[in-house]
Amino acid sequence: MTLGFLVLRKGYLKVMGALIQAALDRRHDVVLLWDPEEPKAGERVAVSDLAPWPAARVVAWRRRTPLTPILETERVRALVGPTLYSAFRAFGLDAEADRMRAAGIRLYSVDYGLDTAAREAESYRLVDVTFYATAWQRELHWRARAAEFAAIGDRAALARRSAVVGSTMLDQLAAVDRADVRKQFGLGPRPVVLLLSAKMRVPNPWRRHVWGAGPRAWRAVRAAVSGHPGLVADAWRSPGYRELLGSLRRFCDRQGAALLVKSRRKNGDPRFLAAAADIFVDSDDDVYPYTSMRLMAIADLCVHFQSAGVLEAAAAGVPSLSVKISQDHLRGYATYDEFYGARPDSLQNFAGVVWSAAPAEAMALLERSGLRDFRVDPAARRRYVERFVGFDDTRASERVLDVIEARAR
Repeated sequence: MTLGFLVLRKGYLKVMGALIQAALDRRHDVVLLWDPEEPKAGERVAVSDLAPWPAARVVAWRRRTPLTPILETERVRALVGPTLYSAFRAFGLDAEADRMRAAGIRLYSVDYGLDTAAREAESYRLVDVTFYATAWQRELHWRARAAEFAAIGDRAALARRSAVVGSTMLDQLAAVDRADVRKQFGLGPRPVVLLLSAKMRVPNPWRRHVWGAGPRAWRAVRAAVSGHPGLVADAWRSPGYRELLGSLRRFCDRQGAALLVKSRRKNGDPRFLAAAADIFVDSDDDVYPYTSMRLMAIADLCVHFQSAGVLEAAAAGVPSLSVKISQDHLRGYATYDEFYGARPDSLQNFAGVVWSAAPAEAMALLERSGLRDFRVDPAARRRYVERFVGFDDTRASERVLDVIEARAR
């Protein structure tokens, strides 16, 4: 069978890299539908990024142009993409869905870091099968948009148009050569603390005025004169990014650990971040295995800011410290509380897997603790994986293909 994969940006290859390889391993004909003109900074896919799959055919397609004729010419029978409905809506392709279906082309949507749970229920009308990492995620989606889903069908109808398979993105853990990563960065046997940097270039005044660079007094004045007087008290009381980084740097020094900072150019990092790191990585040059997964595979502790990287850490068996900062720019999402609420036994706060703390609490914890105090509890991890990760066997891609092949039959 000929399978088409929508490759619009590098992030798509994070999600589908292992799935593409699994399809090739099963002797499917694979077509990579490649858009060479992605405008998002750091996300443009070069031909060299597709080199890990030499047996696949690369076919150029420019978004906002008809896709069905290309799929028909290439005899594609299944089109796969991350949160496919969103891509179709963004590029005006939803009008083509009926033509694709008439041509015998089925549509499959794989999950991008739990993003599927935030999509419109209408996606079920366009996509033949929507894949979820976990049953929890699927139930969350159905519950958050209950009225919309009720208009589509009952639970049995929804189940026929969905499947729980695990995360194809996390399958890439199996492809990481840990010794090679350590050699690349000259780490030797040193323990590694991985910091996933905070996104500062987001529409969130708290991050600029309370969490931004500069002394507390300066941050408080800046909040007052820029029209955010409600943030003055927090800016004065709360430790900033620099102070937290100082605690983390001292933690690493006491433990003889390397501080490895993973960022992206779009994050808008303050200058002191790179200066404090032993190793600073601000690009996603690797796509298979992708950069973040390569780094997570060698980490002994991950520190992040309520990032979806918590899933990568749990999958890799790495304990993580989830520092609570304002996520108000995301509050409109129906699943906001489930993702960022940080209640006990939640995505960002699960004893024995991920520790949740406000900045001042996180600093105090780092000052009094060592790496031995952040140890994954195997039983807790099993429960966390079952609920939030789905599977840790790195075979989600195989399960996706099982569903696609069964539908083709």
